[in-house]
Amino acid sequence: MRGSEPSIAGMAGTVGRLGDLLRVAVAGVLLVGGRQMSLGEEWPSAFLWLSVGYFGAAVALAVLRPLRLRRAGAWVTAAVLLDVAALTGVMTVSGGFRSGLVPFLYLAVGGASLVVSRRLAAFYAALVALALLGENLWRTGVGGGPSDAYLVGLSGAGAFAVALAAQAVGERLRRAEASIRAQQETLAWQREINDRILRELRDGVLVIDDEDVVRYASQPLRQWLGREPVGERVEEVLPGVDRLLARRGGERWVAVQGRRLRCRATVPYRGGGWLAFVSDLEEVSREFERNKLASLGTLVSGVAHEVRNPLAAVVQALELMRGEENAAARERLLAMALDNAERIEHLVEDILSLGRRQRPQPEVLDLAGWLREWRREALARLGRGEEEVVLEVGEGLRIWIDPLHLRHILDNLVDNAAQFASRRAGAIRVRARAEGERVCVEVCDDGPGVAPEVRERLFEPFASSRPGGTGLGLYVARTLAQANQAEVEWVDKGCFRVWLPRPAQE
Repeated sequence: MRGSEPSIAGMAGTVGRLGDLLRVAVAGVLLVGGRQMSLGEEWPSAFLWLSVGYFGAAVALAVLRPLRLRRAGAWVTAAVLLDVAALTGVMTVSGGFRSGLVPFLYLAVGGASLVVSRRLAAFYAALVALALLGENLWRTGVGGGPSDAYLVGLSGAGAFAVALAAQAVGERLRRAEASIRAQQETLAWQREINDRILRELRDGVLVIDDEDVVRYASQPLRQWLGREPVGERVEEVLPGVDRLLARRGGERWVAVQGRRLRCRATVPYRGGGWLAFVSDLEEVSREFERNKLASLGTLVSGVAHEVRNPLAAVVQALELMRGEENAAARERLLAMALDNAERIEHLVEDILSLGRRQRPQPEVLDLAGWLREWRREALARLGRGEEEVVLEVGEGLRIWIDPLHLRHILDNLVDNAAQFASRRAGAIRVRARAEGERVCVEVCDDGPGVAPEVRERLFEPFASSRPGGTGLGLYVARTLAQANQAEVEWVDKGCFRVWLPRPAQE
């Protein structure tokens, strides 16, 4: 029942206001002109009190409308009870059914049924039918000349017909109103999204109507022009950009406020209007240079930080060797210097590999044979036994990639695994299998896995939880993979997955 209460807004609010006005008008007519219409002749004093009370209650309901917002359904029912009671009372002192007030009862119940549920509408109709029947029975009891029972019953049935028909109409109107409101909310949401997108776009946008007058200009374009161009003709805003250019879908360069702008015009629909998209390529170029310099600064800063410590260790070891006469101590210092020199060499190699990522030279590789050769070299380089690094690969897998890049990708992944894996058999596993249109190569180790504090920055440069690590290995691996339309991802613990493309003919 609560869900069926009418809302105060929209159609329900309009019906409520009209009902209040109509109720006051009917009560006023009964009060002022009732006697002229031959009403209340059987009991004039009672008619006067009924008319005054009905008018006062009608005015009170209209005045108290702001207080009816919370319990709208209850107030509608109260208004119907007032109408039925007052009009039935006037009928009782005015000759009963022959007074001609039945249409006013229909009007009251029909208006209320517009904004309530079917159950309440039937309840209002039942009130009218019972009121008519009760008035006729009372008249029979007092010997006041009752009306034809058939006619009274037919009028009661008419109340049901009016109430249910009005409720059905009201239900359809409410559904239509809800649909329109939902469409308006959707349009408002879309307009807000579109405005946000246009505000965030780096390109300028002009919307031009069928008379070549600017109707909308985005924020970047207003900044470039130094004014609000809405209402101006498009040739005054962007000289040389016209409807003919839009029909061709062409572009033109325009000099405005010291900027060289590229303008692309198009006709998106048949309504006569058209659009112009404006780009400040010089600003884009400057932004690119700024980003490139910022990236270069980050790289240089990271390289300087990573080189400083091992370089300091090399210098210190060499300084100590100069005055050291003990052969064993000199060997230890030399080993320290060589270890740190190797760290610097690995860092330089990782950085140099970044320069090779944009020049892949892919070719078709037989993955099984290539991986077996790569494993032999990796075992020698890592100093691992045959049983420690296990290779699982099926025959017939063919991939399309630069072999040097693939070697560097897998070297970085297996070097990373070797730093954390144990010396047990199968500590490092390399598995390859076909997955749809790609080939998956997994490199997993039995170590503790990636540290939680590093996971979010795992593929960022200089992010490492390993003492002495450069933090470039995984970054280089992913960068080289992306240059070859491949992917590198962390799966879980110490397991990484490389997705490799297959040759086009396969």
